Amino acid sequence: MVHRMLLATLIASGCTTLVQPTTCEPGATTCGGIHDARFCEHVATELEGRDCAALGLAPSGHFCVVTTTGCRETTYAVREQDCRVLRYETVRDAMQAECPPGAPTFVNR
Repeated sequence: MVHRMLLATLIASGCTTLVQPTTCEPGATTCGGIHDARFCEHVATELEGRDCAALGLAPSGHFCVVTTTGCRETTYAVREQDCRVLRYETVRDAMQAECPPGAPTFVNR
């Protein structure tokens, strides 16, 4: 019983990663001040907040996150904006920028 409660608490608490908008050159391996960056391409499935559309985020829309590690399960919150990506599907975990043209890109530093 204690094990189930602990598991439920861990799932409910989740993890939130703060990101901020950036731009990357196609094919780049360095972006947003990160050398040897990893590029995570996702499709948003659930968003929350009034600023998401202005940031280019939309349900079923692609977006990318530049990070120092590989893609991982998290919730993304955009720094100083009212926008959170609550759910998404990962499309690609790459060593160079391969995000679709026009897809918003964010950096996790």
